[in-house]
Amino acid sequence: MLDQQNTKKNETLEISIRDLINFLKKYFLLLVLAGVSFAIIGVLYSFLLTRMFTAQTVLLPEYSMSNSNSIFSMAVGSEKGGAEKLVPDLYPNILKSTPFGQYLLKQPVTDESGKKYARLEEYLGRTNEVSIISSILSIFKSGKAKSSTKSAPISSPDILTLSSEEQGKISAAIGLVGINVDNKNGIITIDCEMSDPVVAAILVEASKKYLISYVEEYRTSKTSDQVTFLQERVTESKSRQNKAEYALQSYRDRNRSSYLNVARIEEQRLQADYTLAQSVYSDLVVKLEQAKIKVKEEKPVFKILEPAKVPTYKSSPKRPIIAIIFAVAGGFMALLYIIFFKEKYHLKL
Repeated sequence: MLDQQNTKKNETLEISIRDLINFLKKYFLLLVLAGVSFAIIGVLYSFLLTRMFTAQTVLLPEYSMSNSNSIFSMAVGSEKGGAEKLVPDLYPNILKSTPFGQYLLKQPVTDESGKKYARLEEYLGRTNEVSIISSILSIFKSGKAKSSTKSAPISSPDILTLSSEEQGKISAAIGLVGINVDNKNGIITIDCEMSDPVVAAILVEASKKYLISYVEEYRTSKTSDQVTFLQERVTESKSRQNKAEYALQSYRDRNRSSYLNVARIEEQRLQADYTLAQSVYSDLVVKLEQAKIKVKEEKPVFKILEPAKVPTYKSSPKRPIIAIIFAVAGGFMALLYIIFFKEKYHLKL
């Protein structure tokens, strides 16, 4: 009994494979024609899409250090007494933040035709690239949330109060710029894809400057505060030294011919005050110079491997890929038509 069932299963399997081969032979031409036809449609459709250009710049971050040769260990490792290093893996988060979006919207741009815009926000508003995103975001904003924001304004300068339209513009600006960090080679790539190649190059350069400035400020903020503090103390110490010196010399001029021991005691006291003020001033000057040197040591250096330039060739639409996608979709649709409408296999099952 089991042998008969196994024999039937083997026969069914052989028939299914034979039917599949016959099916492909029968409808091969139809499937090919459907794929080719849809591929042609895809190519024609690609001409209706907006041409996009991608501008990019490539950076290599280097940090001063003494005991390592790895670029990323420079970024991650910590030196004694130095500020903590900003991990390069966090760089994409910097270019995805709200302050960066606000920074981009304020950047002046010039389009391919030479027309200048005082702010990127004006350019995006003209091309309607922001209005769509802001309208989509506004769908998810409830009226209750909007009313509460208006009725309870926040006076703190550290808390942002943004409307749905402003948030949409910021999100659109952030979405224009992409950043990729190659952990293996330590290379940072910043790119921007837009319909205007000139604007794309301008935004890439602005993003590069923002990233470098942010990292430099982060790395040197603590030491820079020390420099500012020491500069104030040096100014105060210099003033104290000048006053002590003036008091000493004035006293000597007034008591030039005096041989009293009391006068000598007062002169010695004034001399000690001047010597102390001079010593404090000298020590502070040395510490100030050391702090300035430390700022230079802590400051990261970004080598530009590939500068931002205006792209001359479009990056999309990629017609071969679109043609392949349409061809596969056409062949699949033709296959469904044959199965369900021509051969009606679902009824036979």
